Amino acid sequence: MAKTMRRHLFITFAAIFLPASQGCQSDTAGVEGAKLLEERCSVCHKLEIPKNARKSRAEWDSTVSRMIERGAKLTPEEKKTLVRYLARVYKP
Repeated sequence: MAKTMRRHLFITFAAIFLPASQGCQSDTAGVEGAKLLEERCSVCHKLEIPKNARKSRAEWDSTVSRMIERGAKLTPEEKKTLVRYLARVYKP
């Protein structure tokens, strides 16, 4: 139950503060990217792994492609959203 509560708090936090940190853009991709990270990446590993990484957009694209090859369930559009989010939030 605590993990579910933390997940909901994280998504709520991202929904409120991420758009504000991006210059008040109406960018739902940030919220969707955070949600994809929480829901899809945590299936196979702890989220500290991607959250502690600092990569360029190309490096994140390569990493997410490799995860898809290993079985991560992401559509091409979801991949694009996740890579955009990771490159913006977890950049070098």
